[in-house]
Amino acid sequence: MYGGTFDPVHCGHITVARRLLEVFSLDEFVFLPAFHAPHKPDNKPTSAYHRFAMLALATKDEPRMSVSILELAYGKKRYTVETLPEILNVYANSKVFFVMGADSWKDITTWRDWEKVLLMTNHIVVTRPGYEIGFDHVNQAIRDRVIDLRQGAGSPEYDAGPQIYIT
Repeated sequence: MYGGTFDPVHCGHITVARRLLEVFSLDEFVFLPAFHAPHKPDNKPTSAYHRFAMLALATKDEPRMSVSILELAYGKKRYTVETLPEILNVYANSKVFFVMGADSWKDITTWRDWEKVLLMTNHIVVTRPGYEIGFDHVNQAIRDRVIDLRQGAGSPEYDAGPQIYIT
């Protein structure tokens, strides 16, 4: 699940999806557009339904990519801590990864119940130009769960419980 506003969706988002499908041997990659990102209250995004349509068009030729309406169906801002349990219920028989960009990682401590969010499932943090991925803003328990795959550390290990993969 790749959460975000996707305003607009661009080649970088699709490239991330293609690469993560490969690196993590994922069966499916789901874009999860936010109705309105709660941690960006001053941002006036393009209509959620237009962003959904753009994502649907951008992924129409990608058989392992889809777009979820889970957050859009609520018609108002929603917090990840509220959405993740529903995702885990829908995908109860699957290993779920929540994907975020380096910009979201930098601001993770501003998210509602951020530590709980990071404990619910595996996370993949994707590098982004102009954003340094640091760890000083999170506690040691979170840092202990980080696996940095940027330096050719091999393939991800999935048996240690929820991890945070940097790629």
